[in-house]
Amino acid sequence: MSKIVDLNPPRSQSRARAYVILFSLSVIWGLAFVAIRAAGYELSPPSLSLVRWLIASAVFAALLPFARSRMRFERRDVPRLVVVGLMNVVLYGLTLNYAETTISAGLAGLLVSLGPVFMVVFSVLTLKEAVGRRLIYALLLAVLGSVLLSVSELNVRGDSVTGSLEAIFAALMYAGFTILAKPLIEKYGALPVTIWSSIAGTVFLLPFLSAEFFRQVTALSYQGWFSVLYLSVFSTVVGYSLFYTLVGKGAVSTLSVQLYLVPIVGVVGGILILQEQLTIFTILGGAATLAAVGLARTTAKRR
Repeated sequence: MSKIVDLNPPRSQSRARAYVILFSLSVIWGLAFVAIRAAGYELSPPSLSLVRWLIASAVFAALLPFARSRMRFERRDVPRLVVVGLMNVVLYGLTLNYAETTISAGLAGLLVSLGPVFMVVFSVLTLKEAVGRRLIYALLLAVLGSVLLSVSELNVRGDSVTGSLEAIFAALMYAGFTILAKPLIEKYGALPVTIWSSIAGTVFLLPFLSAEFFRQVTALSYQGWFSVLYLSVFSTVVGYSLFYTLVGKGAVSTLSVQLYLVPIVGVVGGILILQEQLTIFTILGGAATLAAVGLARTTAKRR
């Protein structure tokens, strides 16, 4: 009697593999804040955005033959796709680059982690539902965390308030393009939407092509190129590929852990790589921020 071989791994193994991928994704995206800060020493925010997304878009274009869409993009969905690209590539990415010229990588990572809080707020507003007590507490904790985190860097630089506001705006844009992209991803698939929205968003950066851009890029050091390639290839292309692997495996429920790991990796990476300071305000503000994210997620689950 032949032995029956079970080709499907046990659920525990599949879940463990998902968490390994999730941890790798969190490290990659957490260190992206460090790479932005490091590349910003040699590139202006527009130049950094442009060179990063030109490289990423070239890689994405090479992946197009392998990204099969569930159906052809309908003309009525193209404007939404373009807006997603604009919000992701320009409004989110460029604003975050500007933010990290005045605040640390760790602070930027913690403030951008407020994105899920704003997602819940947007969802409540668009669905015209009553604002629950949990969401109010989450918003209060988010404000408290933002204030404490900004105070943590006032001892070093007096312009951290502007950078903090820019990072919070980036979190708003993150929440906005995520919500806008959701129906497109459900209709056409995640990878095709990401590729085309990335290419569309990169087009909006082309006006930054100038002699100054080429001067900065050609003068990049090896460390600068490493940071740019890390952001382009690892953070953007590889990072999204890992994310879609999790989604394809039905491991979406494990992704909540990533909301907490990414900012923590950003803080630790900033301390170890960039010698950024860790203060009691950073610890308290980070705890309040992550607590706000947790409350917002429980609010979403209850809804």
